[in-house]
Formats: sequence, C-alpha cells, structure tokens
Amino acid sequence: MFTKPLEYIITTNALKQAYTDINKNSSGIDDITFTNFEEDFNTNISTIVSNIIKDKYTPEPIEKIDINKPNSNETRPIALSSLKDKIVQKVLYNNLNPYFNKIFCQNSYAYRPNKSTLDAIQQTSKYIKSYQYILKADIDNFFETIDHNKLLAILDKHIKDKSIIRLISLFLQIGGFSKQDYSNHFEGVYQGDILSPLLSNIYLNEMDKFLEEKDIYFIRYADDFILFCKSKQQSKDYEKLLKKFLKTLNLKIQKEKTIITNIKSGFNFLGINFRDNTTEVQASRLTKSISKLEDLSKTKQGFKAFIEEINHYLNGLKNYYLKILDTNSPNYLQLQSTLIDTISHKVYLSKKSKKITTKKEFKILLSQIDFYILFDSNQDKYIELIISKAYEKYKSEKSYIEPISKINFQKNKYSKKFASQSTLHIATPGMFIGISKNKFTIKKYGKVQNSYPIDKIKRIILEGKGYSLSSNVIARCAKQNISIDFINRDFTSYAQLITYKSSISTLIHKQALILNTPLQLTLAKEFIKGKAKNQINYIKYLDKYHKILEQNITKMETILKQSKKATTSNELMGYEGSISSIYWESIRLILDAPFEKRITYGAKDIVNSSLNYGYAILYGVVQSSLVQAGLSLNISFLHSLDKQKPTLTFDMIEEFRSFIVDRTIFAMINKDEPIKLDNNGLLTKKSRQLISKNIKEKLGSYTMWKKQSVKVENIIQTQCYKLAKVVNNPKNNKYKAFIGKY
Repeated sequence: MFTKPLEYIITTNALKQAYTDINKNSSGIDDITFTNFEEDFNTNISTIVSNIIKDKYTPEPIEKIDINKPNSNETRPIALSSLKDKIVQKVLYNNLNPYFNKIFCQNSYAYRPNKSTLDAIQQTSKYIKSYQYILKADIDNFFETIDHNKLLAILDKHIKDKSIIRLISLFLQIGGFSKQDYSNHFEGVYQGDILSPLLSNIYLNEMDKFLEEKDIYFIRYADDFILFCKSKQQSKDYEKLLKKFLKTLNLKIQKEKTIITNIKSGFNFLGINFRDNTTEVQASRLTKSISKLEDLSKTKQGFKAFIEEINHYLNGLKNYYLKILDTNSPNYLQLQSTLIDTISHKVYLSKKSKKITTKKEFKILLSQIDFYILFDSNQDKYIELIISKAYEKYKSEKSYIEPISKINFQKNKYSKKFASQSTLHIATPGMFIGISKNKFTIKKYGKVQNSYPIDKIKRIILEGKGYSLSSNVIARCAKQNISIDFINRDFTSYAQLITYKSSISTLIHKQALILNTPLQLTLAKEFIKGKAKNQINYIKYLDKYHKILEQNITKMETILKQSKKATTSNELMGYEGSISSIYWESIRLILDAPFEKRITYGAKDIVNSSLNYGYAILYGVVQSSLVQAGLSLNISFLHSLDKQKPTLTFDMIEEFRSFIVDRTIFAMINKDEPIKLDNNGLLTKKSRQLISKNIKEKLGSYTMWKKQSVKVENIIQTQCYKLAKVVNNPKNNKYKAFIGKY
C-alpha cells in the first residue's frame, strides 16, 4: 500500500521541482502563463501548498478542445488544465507512479518507464511463434467512460491517506468549458491531463490481472490490446469472458475494432502488420511517415535547418521503424528512395532560387546528413546521385523558360494590338460619327472615311471640337457600355458620356457617409501610398543604370514613412507634394530631353505636353471604371470636393500615373521616338497618335500583379470595384493601393 501522507507529498520543494518539468508554452482557462506565475513565484507555490493541506484547494475548470485523429476524419477531445493544476498533478504523478508501476502487469506497455511501443511489438513477435489465433480488441470510448466511483474504489485499496484520493477525485469531477459552454464531468478521465495515463493504467490493470489469473497471454498498450489463442474457438471463448468482465468496470469492447484472425492471415497492431513470422510497418503508418519526409523539402527553412530536420527524422527511424524493417523489404527500399528524392528536391529548390549556386557548396552541406542510418556505405555515391537528380530537373525546367517567354511575348503583342484597336480615337474636326451595319462609320462631307466593327470598340475619344454624333451612336454606346470621352486641345478631359445604368444611388449615399470619418483618411493614405510607391519603384529601376539617385530614393522613402502620421488630407497632400518634387527632380537628372519642372496646364515643352496628353487618355479609363463600379465621381477622399469636377477620378488616377503614363512617355523619349511640337508649342497630330497608341498598348499589356499575369486595364477596373466594396461595407476595409512591378 502507498503509505506516504499528503503533507509529505505536497511540499514546496516538490511543487517547485514539478514546475520545472512542465511544458512552458501552455496555459489554462484562467490565462495564467508561466510568466504571470513567476512574477510572484514563491507566494503562488506557498498558496497552493497551504490550500491543499487545509483542504481548501479546488482545481480550475478545464478548457476543452478537439484535435484531429491521425489518418481519420474523427477528432479526439483534449483537456487544457491551468498551470497550478498541472503542477499539483505532476507532484501526485511523481509520487504515485513508482508505486503503481510495481504492481502493474508485465504485459502492459503504455505510459510506463523503461517500456515502449517497440517493446510491445517485440514481445508480440515472440508470442505469435507459439499461437495460431489472435483476438484483437479495443475498448469503446475508453478514456471518456471510466467510472469515477470504481476508479476511486480501486485507489482506496492502495492509498492509505484518503485526502490524496479526495484530491484526485476533485481532478476527476471538475467540469470544463467548450466554446464558453460548461459541462459537468461525471465519467471518464481527461486526455491531456498529467494524471490521466496513470489513472487509465490503474483502471485497466484490473483487466490485466483478470487475464493473468485465467492464464491468458496478452499484450496491452493503453486501451488497444491483443489476446493470444490456440484455436478459433478459444478466441471466441476469450471474447465472451472479456466482455463479461469488462461489464464489471462499466466498459465494453468496440465491435468495429474487435477481430478474430489467424497468424497466416495477419493482423495490424501498434502500426505494425504481423503475418506468420514477419513484421512490416502498417501501410498507412509508413505512408504518413514518408509524407512527413516529403514535406520537409517543401518548407521555406534554410538548407542547414533542413539538414537538421532530416537528421532528426532519420534518428527517429533508427529508434523505431528500422528496428522492425528488413533491409531488403519494399518498405525499407521505399524509405531510401523517398529520402533521395526529398533531399534532391531541396537541392533543386535551392539551386533555382540561387541561394546556393555551386555543386561544391551542396556537397559540403550534404556531407552533414546521417546517410549511414539508412544506407550501408559509400555516402559520396548518394550525394552525387542527389545532386545529379536535382541538376537534371533544374536543367530540364530551364529549357522550357525560353518558349514560355516567347508565348508571353506573343500574348502581349496581340493584347497591345487589340487594346489599340478597341479605342476609336478621332482627332480631326468636322467628322460625323454614325452607324451602318454594326459598324461605326466616320464620314467627312458625307463620304465614308473609315469604319470600325462595333463589337471591337470599348471606348471612343473625341479630341478637340467640331464633331457630330448620331443619336444611334449614343444609344448603341449606352447599350454596350462604350464610353465617349471628350478631350480639349490643351489635353484636359472635360466631358464623358457613360450609360446611366452604372450608377447605384444606395452606394453613392454610403460613399458620402465616409466623408469626415477615419476611413476617409485611410483611403486617402492608400492613394498616396500607391502613387509614391510606384514613383519610388520607377526611380529605383532607373537608378540601376544611372547610379546617381540613391540619395533621392532614401529621401522619398523617409517621407512616405512620415506620411503615415498625417491626420488630415491637407497634411497628407503636403507629404505627397514633397515626394513628387523629389521624383520630378530625379526624372530631370535622368531624362535625355529638356525638362525643368512639372507643368500641368499650358505646357509648351515635349515632356510635359506628352505627360498631359497621356494622363488625359488614362483619365477617361479610370473615370469610366469608377462609374461602372457604381461610385459617384464628385465624392472624393483625397482631393477637395468640387461640384464642377469629378474629384474621385483625381483620387484613383494617382496610383496609376507613374506606372502607366510616366514610364511609357519616358521610354518613348529615351528611345528617340518622333515626338514633336508644332509652331504653337503643341504636340503634332502624329505625335499625339503615337502617344495614344503607346498608352493604349500599355493599358492592354499584361503585368505580374499579386502573383498573376493580369491585363493593366483590368487592374484599374479591379481597384475601382475594390473601392466600391469598401464603400458598401466600411467595416471590412480591404482596399490596398496598386503597386506595380518594375
């Protein structure tokens, strides 16, 4: 009998020692962590001791969670106890386990010192040499159905101090919370509690003793066990005896997992398949182990960390599976093959990412792997094989890069072509636009100058004044969502015809409600962030070749960080102005054309005139997309409201200016494309046509955005719809500025 009294068990020193043995990453429902507990460690320990000795101690309710069972859709309930309860349970376990371990039956292997799963497997291999039949059984819902009264009665036979039993009883009876709902605990032990493995063994030791008294040979691991039988009939007799005895413990066998089989047919136990005199790892267990090995190469960890994981895995095999598997078995060979493929894949990924570039580096790293665990000799041979497979994969994949780039080139080539053709841009006054046989017709003095299939046109731009439109054109454009943009000779968009179907009054109302709220400033900051980031990225791109802009880039990035502190739109615009000033100064240093400063209205130089013309074309695309998204053009979040101007267009265009227009114009100028001014300081017609063509092609081209190849004009539409989504549901603000990739 266990005779030590409670006060000799629950001592300050014992609790302090138990504290050091407990997992430091856990806390219970009271949310007291190890850090909290240590803030007044000695007092907390003393309080626990005092409360237990004075019979004032009560455990905290446990927190119930469910975890998935391996290779199953089922879940297992797990209990999370408070830190103080874990400490007390650990002390009880440390004192009671040595006593009970001595009285446990020899063939019980779970949760016991100096006994393991491997021991149970090896003992099973010995027994099956003398027996032909097996009764394999599993107790139905064992941990959750242990009878508290019967368990306490068993403890009463072995523990002299009844206050210890009362303390254990408290841990058994305390209920728990699952998703804030409390439930009582009338039966079972909590899986996850420190005491539970010991208590479950104490309970099932009654069955073990019964089987020993009947001279029935068995192996038990927790609630999973097998009985060894001479005949099929004996197996059936044992099953009846077992069922009858388990009723005395209020337990029953799980029918689905209870089988009678002979040694020749084989059976699975503890992840091992036993058949005749052979043992093989159960297929599902081996598959899981191999899957774990394969997953090691897919993590983002560095190569050295990967090697540590591989060695840890190999040593795990060494201590378990490799003691069971025959070196010539298919399972063993599969492990060898998977190890080679896994390491090879990691080498391939490292080579592809250019984190490691030479075979010599790989050889040095791979020599640190414990190949000897799974292979007999000649480690260098396997290293060469691994590197060879990895490089072969790298080279074969690389050979496809060129054709893919050619395909992308063709895709962009025709996308640009279709984008250019989808805009009907008319810059000659006196033209009449009509419709004839599903085509837009352009007439001058009654004679058809040109015609364009309506189904290929997405937008009409009329530059200057002096045009005539038939009402049929307007009706057809409204029906097919074709916008008609009007641009002044000074390259300002002054009007746009868009179908009324796009406007959504409820959304516009919500849009107005955002004004003067924190969300308005949040959106304004995103617009500025998008513009500034694209400007910074473009300057970084230019500096790769010129190496004179690093200081300017740093200044722009510093101001952008400071802009996060802005509390008003005006303050934000101040930061934006500072960034733009440095941006245009950087452009001036790089650009191979006369350019002093940015001029928006009345510009008479090639650079500013070209930019203004490009912005006018972009302006219409952005404005049309905003209307299609159902937003009001006159309610803006960054620029000041102006009933005469569509200020929301000014907001949205900011994040696209640099990426779509600036880059296009500066590329044209640096390539010496024929952009010229006439005698009045205005762009010539041919120059305007060339700029228009390039901007439209840029809108129709594809770029990488959010890890996908996306058409630029579709990005504008997506951003507008995202903004509309935020307006419709302000609490779910997921609007992020567009930042292009250079």
